[in-house]
Amino acid sequence: MSSTYILSGSYAAADQAGITLWALDLATGKLAKQAEVSGVERPSFLAVHPNGTSFVAVSETGDGEVAAYWLNPQKGLIQELNRQKTGGGHPAHITIDEDGQWAISVTYSGAHVTVHSLSADGSIGEMADSKRHKGSGADPERQDAAHPHSAFQLPGTNRFFVSDLGMDALVRYRLDLHAGTLEQEAVTKTAPGAGPRHLAFHPFEAFAYGVNELDSTVSVYAIHDKGLKEVQKVSTLPEHFTGTNTPAEIAVSRDGRFVYASNRGHDSIAVFRVKKGLLEPVGHADAGGAGPRHFTLVPGSPWIVIAHEESGTIAVKRIGGDGMPGETADVAETVAPVCVRLLK
Repeated sequence: MSSTYILSGSYAAADQAGITLWALDLATGKLAKQAEVSGVERPSFLAVHPNGTSFVAVSETGDGEVAAYWLNPQKGLIQELNRQKTGGGHPAHITIDEDGQWAISVTYSGAHVTVHSLSADGSIGEMADSKRHKGSGADPERQDAAHPHSAFQLPGTNRFFVSDLGMDALVRYRLDLHAGTLEQEAVTKTAPGAGPRHLAFHPFEAFAYGVNELDSTVSVYAIHDKGLKEVQKVSTLPEHFTGTNTPAEIAVSRDGRFVYASNRGHDSIAVFRVKKGLLEPVGHADAGGAGPRHFTLVPGSPWIVIAHEESGTIAVKRIGGDGMPGETADVAETVAPVCVRLLK
């Protein structure tokens, strides 16, 4: 039986199982719980180390931390290695550079972009650098201050783009791979009130796709000299939808043919076809639960795995040849899942 492994993070309390390891049967799309771990409050976002035997999680609290874990998926084992402070409140996202040397986290309330070293076993070292964003945006409630929401590495480079929801900006940093220090190189502004949240890169074309939380859009960026220039903006919603909605995650299929974005409120996955880097709307698929905060596409398979914060479920849906998620293969219950990560 061919299977792969998925890690889920959540908004669970410290005494609840906040991180869960799942086996995904690639033939049937069924999920089986392999292990779970408690002890960290709101272990929301996860990043898997390139070694495939360790990962890191943020503790999204006012006194934010990052925690490192070792795991053996075949034996269903997860063990905490250590923790470090993030230097700011409510860390919302973390990523590990392609070489596995550095963990870059962002604090939504603290407005910090922070770098920690990583040891060979995956444990977190001392803080190497921290940069603080200052600014605001057009929305007085959501954009009263800078709110960095994610950091994504431009593949094959030492550049990272931080989407700052509060500043309506994508900030480009150069990471010194020896010292772990960040140098701000450029700022790309979005439309006022857009609220950039997450970013995804085309696998072989020079384009990036940013999902904007506040105006329910996707911005298409052409990549020039490691910088971004917006060339298109499309809605994540059906034309006549009038309810409240906040998109959350965006991803590009491994073959580069489709882009997917999750809608919280409309509770759907918006699907776009990629044509010469630009997007053509295909349609909207039911997300299979309430509040689809995050999802992952499983390479080499038809499966999309979706974490629903509000309904407390993780759904596995089959993607058809037209790019649309359709049949639900499985739904697993868990506490307030907000991140699902494929083990490398």
